[in-house]
Amino acid sequence: MVDIFSLAKYISDRFMSEYHREMDEMKLHKLVYFIQRESFVRLDKPIIDERFEAWKYGPVMLCLRNRSKVYEAKGLSEAEIAEYGDVLDSVFKLYAGKDSWTLSNISHGESCWRKAKNKETSSNPVEISTEDIREDARNILIRRTLYQG
Repeated sequence: MVDIFSLAKYISDRFMSEYHREMDEMKLHKLVYFIQRESFVRLDKPIIDERFEAWKYGPVMLCLRNRSKVYEAKGLSEAEIAEYGDVLDSVFKLYAGKDSWTLSNISHGESCWRKAKNKETSSNPVEISTEDIREDARNILIRRTLYQG
């Protein structure tokens, strides 16, 4: 698994390189989430160890709210990029060009987010189970397999 801040730095740097602008915080959270899910789809394992919370606008990685740690991180190593490159490329191709609100709406379709939001009893966000993300990934893999038919 990779360090969350190194992954966030990689995402931020790649986005800047490809789109010539900084991404907002919401997009960073959503891209990290989609990368985690896609890692389960393609590799059947998580890319990061940290847990997401189900916030109003979709999955959020609380530790990434402090952007200074992202800017100070070193990014992914060549070995990590080689191991997870297909995951990273796929997510960038599918999601990086979409606006943050579209990504938020897409994430609201994830059963793991809805399941966590349904457990919410106060204004405190509920943790999204990594196993529920894995289950969403299995469903995506099944759909992709059927569509490729």
